[in-house]
Amino acid sequence: MTLSLRATYRIQFHKDYTLYDAILLVPYLKKLGISHIYASPLLASASGSLHGYDTISWDFIDRERGGEEGLLALVATLRTHDMGLILDIVPNHMTTNPQNAWWQDVLQYGRQSHYAHYFDIDWSVSTERETHKVILPFLEKPLEEILEDQKIRVSYQEDTRSFVITYEDKIFPLAPESLSHAQKGCFAEFFNPETLEGKSNLLALLQKQHYQLVWWQTAGDLINWRRFFDVTALIALRMERPDVFARTHAYVFDLYRRGLIDGLRIDHVDGLLQPARYCQELKQALNALTHERPENLRNEPFIFVEKILSTGELLPEEWCVSGTTGYDFLEQASLLQHHPAGEEKLSALWAQLGPHPYEKVVRVARDEKLNSSFYKMFQDLIVSLAEFFSPEQDVTPHAVACVLKEILLAFPVYRVYFSGTGLSEQSRSYLCAACERAKKKLPAHATPLLMTLQKLLSQTSSQSFERKDFQDMFVHLTAPLVAKSGEDTAFYRYARLLSRNEVGTDPALFSKNREAFHQTNLARLTSHPQSLLCTATHDHKRGEDGRARLMVLSEPEANWAEVVAVWFANNKFLRDVGNADTSVSKADEFFFYQTLISAWPLDAREFSDLPDRLELYLTKAMRERGIRTSWADPDMGYEDNCQNFVRQLLHTSFVKDLSAFVDHISPAAALNSLTQVILRSTVPGVPDLYQGREGWDFSLVDPDNRRAVDYSTLRKNLEDDDNLATLASSWRDGRIKQNLICKLLKLREDYPELFINPRYHAVSVQGVLSDNVVAFQCFSEDMKMLVIVTRFALSLSLDEILRSQQNGWKTTQLSLNEGERSGEWKSILWGHSFRNSSTFDLNNFYGSVPLDVLIASR
Repeated sequence: MTLSLRATYRIQFHKDYTLYDAILLVPYLKKLGISHIYASPLLASASGSLHGYDTISWDFIDRERGGEEGLLALVATLRTHDMGLILDIVPNHMTTNPQNAWWQDVLQYGRQSHYAHYFDIDWSVSTERETHKVILPFLEKPLEEILEDQKIRVSYQEDTRSFVITYEDKIFPLAPESLSHAQKGCFAEFFNPETLEGKSNLLALLQKQHYQLVWWQTAGDLINWRRFFDVTALIALRMERPDVFARTHAYVFDLYRRGLIDGLRIDHVDGLLQPARYCQELKQALNALTHERPENLRNEPFIFVEKILSTGELLPEEWCVSGTTGYDFLEQASLLQHHPAGEEKLSALWAQLGPHPYEKVVRVARDEKLNSSFYKMFQDLIVSLAEFFSPEQDVTPHAVACVLKEILLAFPVYRVYFSGTGLSEQSRSYLCAACERAKKKLPAHATPLLMTLQKLLSQTSSQSFERKDFQDMFVHLTAPLVAKSGEDTAFYRYARLLSRNEVGTDPALFSKNREAFHQTNLARLTSHPQSLLCTATHDHKRGEDGRARLMVLSEPEANWAEVVAVWFANNKFLRDVGNADTSVSKADEFFFYQTLISAWPLDAREFSDLPDRLELYLTKAMRERGIRTSWADPDMGYEDNCQNFVRQLLHTSFVKDLSAFVDHISPAAALNSLTQVILRSTVPGVPDLYQGREGWDFSLVDPDNRRAVDYSTLRKNLEDDDNLATLASSWRDGRIKQNLICKLLKLREDYPELFINPRYHAVSVQGVLSDNVVAFQCFSEDMKMLVIVTRFALSLSLDEILRSQQNGWKTTQLSLNEGERSGEWKSILWGHSFRNSSTFDLNNFYGSVPLDVLIASR
């Protein structure tokens, strides 16, 4: 019997929560209904890392996380509970931390290093800097000032018995050929920066290295190696090289062969030069090892890719993966639950505060990033493209830059993909769309050049197709540019409704109808039925239940525009402090109010640390948005005024207004949350739970969303055997959410055929409250399932989470598919049973809000 994939549970492992700690969690997860732990990166990472994405070695499990011994112990426990493990790996990059021996070898030996080609480094001559050197933008000031401050030293390391360059906590090796001067006894004194001679010798020594230390502010201008986004702590790998692929994955493949992992999650797949080839080779390698695995573990390997799908974009089927990590479902559920009637009013409200529509906001952010973080990449691409024009064509680099920038500013997806003969059909359509949008921005005389660049970027060959360097450079630029300017910048600037600003979403969209929801389910069932479904992750901007609360603001009955207008007026005296340059902007104030609403705890015990959590979050949010302050150039005056504004809000009568408003919308918000839970567990795909989110989740962006989980309370709560009505009466404690998850995952275990390639049908809803209901059926050969959820709950006059004073349910009905009306339905959530008829009256439900999952034999 093979191990089936029913539901995954993401755990963030680190030094304070190790593989050994997770052993104690396994019985709880088994009872909850989880089939696989979905582990954060476990390969060796920088000491103290809380996330594991800063890999230092591909050869062993991180010892701080428990090492291979811990993995063996955890997997042994998982197997006794018929559970498995999926491992997150990071093929795009490694850390530049000195603990990375491969990186240190490159710094020591330069292009002669065995690992020089492992990393994506441009070893060509630099016009700005010395030739063939790795530019290291790690200095807090220009080198001249650092030398004056005597912060660079030559030190002797006893453990390696070698001299090194040290700067603060960083260590840089010395090229062997630069060590001919002095003996060990006087070496450090020879380079003592406290003397003029020593300083001169030290500068001469630095000039003989295979790297060049420069001011961190010049990174975007000078850096000659590819980073993860614009993070200089992470250097990209050249995973497209067969030897690099084989070397980095050898230990991972061994873990799979030995049955210690059952599948992989691929981080930032768009950072790879050739994602399709990578995924195909990964699948082939794992399949080849399947026969060596334990007999009961020889099912197909699971491969999930962290891929952000833009609106309408499909995951390429030729990748041969199980599916995405689920951001696309988060977007699908979000669009379904935002009320379309609220869009016009909220757009008008946002426009009154001064900012532009999202399209303009993200365009400005991209332009800024092209002129800062990605300036060098952009300039290198311009030069590479310009080389294809002869002098007689009179095409200047400046002309190429103008046209190329418009293409990049208009690019609708993270990146394009090349197939064996050129751009894939889907990618070609996206490049064409970008060029069409660029054409509207450019003068007429630039059109021929635009068409030429479009052809160059997508050209094919009838012979064996080879991408040009500029095509590689183009895909390596668009992905981080779109991501950094979008989710890491524009998402913090555009605040029409923050529940629409989440990783994987398009804030320009406000909502979609039920038909679009059903069509997306059918498409996923056809293409990737095992794709993960998530509503919370380690990277989310705000917790899934905080977003569900903000969704309520889209409903006309929330009167959000009127409420916030009163708050603006009442708190004006707190906002207008200092001069015009430091006073809190109304756009920022609007952002702060939504943040408070989303993070406001239901549990009184969680208020004690809320101010500190908010302070950390607001600092990150303000600097990420990069308008009045930034990471590169922090404006402490403005930041302090914003922090003081929020701090004082929490100590005025505004707290009563905020609490009253949150109380008013919370039952509807909780119902949104339960709808998310039900949909995630029943639509085509595999539900993924993020650690601790079986309870209410009002977290903010990392590190807030990676705080320790109170598993003792969650274990205790799962022991309770209360019915849904009882749990609904105490819904604020979160047990009802956990109970629904457990019931639905048990359903997936008992009736797997309803979730493995079922037939899916949308169910028609008629009547007064038809717009508040979403329903569908799934069919297997012997069973059928009916799912009914509620949305737009504020209009239902809820006095509690499942109790409504609305009488419209009496005249609201479901019409089931012909031939599927006989038999007795059993309610999974409520426990009652009844026979159905030609129509399904929604006033039949216990409670007064139709929220149920029912099954029947066919």
